[in-house]
This record gives sequence, structure tokens and C-alpha cells, in this order.
Amino acid sequence: MKKLAVLAALTLLAVLQASVAWNARLLSVAQDKMGAAGEVAATLELANRVYPWNALVHAELGRVYFERATGSLGDPAVRDASLARASEAYARALRLDPGSADVHFHFAQALMYMSYLSLPVPLPYFEQYKRSAALTGHNSQIFFEVGRVLLSRWGSISAEERDFTLGILEKALAGRDEERFTVLLETWSLAVGDPAVIDRIVPDDAALLRRYARFLGERSLSLEVRQETQARAEHLEFLRAKSELARGQRALDYFQGREASGYLRSGLRTLDSILFYQALAGAELIDPREFHEVRKTTLGLLAQDQIERTRSLADPDRLIARYLELEDQIPALGEFDRFIRERGLLGEAGGSIAQTGDLGALAFRMALDFKQNRYRDIVRAGELLSAGYLVIPESGRSSYVRILGVIGESCLKLDYVYEAEKHFRKALDIDPDDLEILLGLERCHDRLNDRPQAAKVRRKIEGLITPPRLDLEPGLIPKGGSRTIGLISDGRPRSVRVEFDVPAEAPGPLVAAYLNGRVVWEDRLERGAFTFRAGPRVGPNVLQLVAVSGPVRPLRIVQGAPAGL
Repeated sequence: MKKLAVLAALTLLAVLQASVAWNARLLSVAQDKMGAAGEVAATLELANRVYPWNALVHAELGRVYFERATGSLGDPAVRDASLARASEAYARALRLDPGSADVHFHFAQALMYMSYLSLPVPLPYFEQYKRSAALTGHNSQIFFEVGRVLLSRWGSISAEERDFTLGILEKALAGRDEERFTVLLETWSLAVGDPAVIDRIVPDDAALLRRYARFLGERSLSLEVRQETQARAEHLEFLRAKSELARGQRALDYFQGREASGYLRSGLRTLDSILFYQALAGAELIDPREFHEVRKTTLGLLAQDQIERTRSLADPDRLIARYLELEDQIPALGEFDRFIRERGLLGEAGGSIAQTGDLGALAFRMALDFKQNRYRDIVRAGELLSAGYLVIPESGRSSYVRILGVIGESCLKLDYVYEAEKHFRKALDIDPDDLEILLGLERCHDRLNDRPQAAKVRRKIEGLITPPRLDLEPGLIPKGGSRTIGLISDGRPRSVRVEFDVPAEAPGPLVAAYLNGRVVWEDRLERGAFTFRAGPRVGPNVLQLVAVSGPVRPLRIVQGAPAGL
């Protein structure tokens, strides 16, 4: 009797194993089938008859019926029957495996469709979404899918459900996935539109905030929120630049030059990307003085690193020049001066430098002396140059013009106006179109109250700078595109009006304007033009026009009279 019982048990086990294996085989066949949904469903139904306790088969059957329902929306009978079968299959799968986050999610989708269509539903779809999110662990894709679906139903879900939705979307975006965030923005714009929702779910990440600001601009949504978001992103980028500066300084302390250069250059790129949208947003998130110090320190360290590595004053990336443009503290300039001299790249201060014969080094040295208010040393060096016989090679002409210009400016600082005029005129003999030299000469004539000569020089200057009316090359700036326009300026503040050929219908496209890397205007172009006040640099300036939300065709730039004239 015992043997018969054992034999029966073994037979039953063998049948069970065969059923499980056949069930698994049929599931594999069904998943590989490319035929009609009916054939796949029939295979899965057969698998369930062979072995009805495989949750995976029921879940796959639910998926097949759900896809049949969504593909038959125009046939209510097929659609409703398929949704009912999908719901039943998912429910069976969950009875066998209640811990499957994926099945809870798909069951919730089927129940939500049935709810839309006013079909009887066995369970609330929200509870299934909630269970799916609770069971998902660290699977942010499930958080994302659940949150996106619930976000699309924002107008019809309860306050509790909204709070739950925002919570899981926060988790879904914790990985700072820009593509995922863009999908959510599309859903948000169609179903919600409330900026407070995005404020709740978006992490403090500059890239995501910039994506949000760009989305708002492209859709011509809230300009105020766009500019505030840009300002927030730039504040985060400034904090990152400060962090990169600190890392670079620590690397230098440990003599890790290459690593330090990488950190510092990364920080400088970040600083250069900041357009100061806070000026439009009306909030000072970045202290301009702190920004100036961080940028100056970063440039100073990069300039020293470049000099240390190359043992040269060659400045291909203008790191040295940009640092000296910003540095205004005499002690810091003195330290930089000593740093260069200790490496044997410059002669001694004062007159002896005029005898080096290296015009590039002499021009640099004089510019550095000028920054340190060593006007008398520069004038003495100029006297030595004038007293000696100096042959200026073609390659040194631009350096010699810079030298004469610095001597002339130093003479003006000491109120030696006639001497200044002499050096400026000498420089113009070499380069008649040097704008900075002409501006120095104009100041000389103003000091001497020589109005006819000042007017003559002024006419020459006006011939070199961008004219008051500049007709632009014809061409459309497409949506999302930009055009860069070079402007030569004498440095005097003035108004700038940019005129466009735009369609008459309102609202006009959103346009942004940046002058030398700072935002100066951004709004909807409703009257075919906009005007801003410019404080340009002497010489070349860069105006960039960006068509944010729609194509525009710029026609001309009209500049007002400069202040002070």
C-alpha cells in the first residue's frame, strides 16, 4: 500500500512538473508570437488550463486583452469585453502574486479606462496605483509612470491623491532625468498649468530648471515664472562655480595642477553662462560683488597656472587679459606682478624696462604698472623710449601702439595734457583707426577746450563705430534660433532700439536680447520693436537676439545719442 502511495505521489509530481513546464513553454510561445491578439490570448488561455497558478501567464493575458481594448476604441462591444477580461486576468495575477508592482500598475490602467467609460469597476484605480508605487522600491520608472498618469487626471483627483502624486513625482525626478522631466512638462501643460505643481516636484538642479524655463518660453507661458526660474537656475550654477573654485584651490594646495585647472575652467565656463536673469526677475539671488570676486579669483588662478605651465605671457584664451580687466586691488596686482617677475618674464620696474627691446613684454609691463597707478614710472619709461633710437618691426607695431596709448593715458592722469596729445598722435601715425587712441586724443582736446579739434576727432570716431542706424542682413531667425550682431562702440551709454518685421496678430513671439553675455531685454514682441539702455564696452560688443517662441525677422538697429553729448 505504501508503495502505491509513493508511486501515486511521484506520478502526481511528474504530472505537476510537466504542467508547469508546459505552462512556461506556452507563455514563451505566446510572448514570441507576432500574430493576432486572439491567437496569443488562445495560447495563454490554454496555458492557464494546463496550470492555472502561474501569475505571469495571467498578467500577460491581462496585457493582451488591454491592448485589444485600446486598439478597439471604435467598437464598444469588443472594447468593453476586452477591458473586463483584462481586469479579471490582472486580478487573478495579483491573487497569486500580490507583491508585483508592475501588475498593480497595469491593473490600475485598465481600471482607469473602465472608469472613463463608466463601466463597472471591481476596485478603485487609485488604490492600485498607490500599491504599485508602494511596492516599487527604488524603481523610479514606476514612480514616473504612476505620477504621469495621475498628473494627467489632475482635475478629477482628490486633494489626498494630488499630494500622493506630487510625492511620487518628486521621487521620480530625484535622478534629474531631463527627458523624463520634459514628458512631465508636456502632461503638466495640458492637464494642470499651475507653476506651484512644478515648484513642488522639480529638484534644485540647474539643468532641469533651465529646461523648465525653456519650455515656458517656447510655449509662451508665464514670462514672470520663466524669468524667476532662469534666475534660480543661475543661482545654482553660481553656487556650483564657487564649489569648483574651492576644489581648484584645494588641488593647488596639494600641487595637483592638472586637476586644479580642470576644476577652475569648469567653474569659469559656468560663470560665463550666467546671463543675470535676476535683473529681470527683480530678485538679487547672486550678490554682484561676490560674483565679481569669484570670477576674478578664478581667472587669476587660471592665469597664474597658464604662466606657470608655459613660462610665457602668451594669452591665447585671454585669461591674463580678462583677469587684469577685473582686478582693481593694488595689493593683488602687486602679487601678480611679483609672480611674473619671479619667473623672469619681465624686466625690473621703472625705466630699465624700456631697454629690454621686447615690445610685447614692455606693453604688458606698462599696462600692469598703469593698473597699479605707477603713472610716473610709465612716463619716465616713455621719455627713455623717446630719447633712444628704436626700430619698430611690423610684428611689433600693435604692441608699440599699446605702449604709446598707456603713456598717453598716464600723462593725462598726471595732467600732462600736451605730452599726452603728443603720444596719442604718435600712435595714430602708426594706426590711424585705433579707437581707444582716438578717444584719448578727444579727451585731450576737451581738457584744452579745443572744440574744433575735439569735433574733428569725434567725426573720425563716429566713422569707426557702428552708425546710429544699422540695417541688418535680411533673414529669418527660426524658433529657438539666434543671430549674433557685432557692434563697435565708443563706450558711452545710449539707448538701443531693435526693429523687426513681425506678423500683426497678437500676442507677438517671445524674444530675448543679450549684450556681452548679459540679458538686457526679454518680452513678447507686440509692437515690432523693443528698446533697452546699453552700457557697452569700448570697441567690439556682441548683441545676441534669440527667437524664443516663434520666428522673427530683425530689420535694423537704431541707437540714440550717447549720454553726455
